[in-house]
Amino acid sequence: MKLLPVLTLTLILSCRLPAAPPSEEVKQLLAEGQAAFVKGDYTTAKTAFETVYQLDSRNLAAINFLQKIKVLEKTAPKVVDQERQLAGLVVPKVQLKDATIGAVFDYLKTTAGKLTNGKVAVNFVLKLPEEVVKTQTITLNMTDAPFTEVVKYVAELANLTVQYQQYAVLVSPKAAPASAPVPVAEQK
Repeated sequence: MKLLPVLTLTLILSCRLPAAPPSEEVKQLLAEGQAAFVKGDYTTAKTAFETVYQLDSRNLAAINFLQKIKVLEKTAPKVVDQERQLAGLVVPKVQLKDATIGAVFDYLKTTAGKLTNGKVAVNFVLKLPEEVVKTQTITLNMTDAPFTEVVKYVAELANLTVQYQQYAVLVSPKAAPASAPVPVAEQK
């Protein structure tokens, strides 16, 4: 009858004592995690639920949310940061002489496509007056430069700012520096 003590031990181990009520810290972290999850901020939610799990490894809410986040992370499309992707492209030679801003950005768009055999498409959104796009010119000669550096120098030469976004590169005029206040002459 060796089976009876093993069976008794198995039954004792499988019976769990009821879990203690969650602490205020755990309750707060769960609320923060759930709020972040609902907003779609999975990074914040994951951090909160992982902290709850560290404090209480049997917390079913934290375990369930962590499993949901894991599934979402696996199925979410991989977004490559556009600036980092473009920085990896090396432009062998740039020779622009009195090229209009519009022509320069058309050239850069075409160049990105050629360098990647059409795998990378860059969209430039020019928030510039049409007159500037058609008449302002720049001259630039560079060799073996990262694509983002070419864009940076074009922007500097044309007094523009460049902002990399998920689906496009936003190009706009540089903000004029704030002029210093004119001192008022003291009256005596």
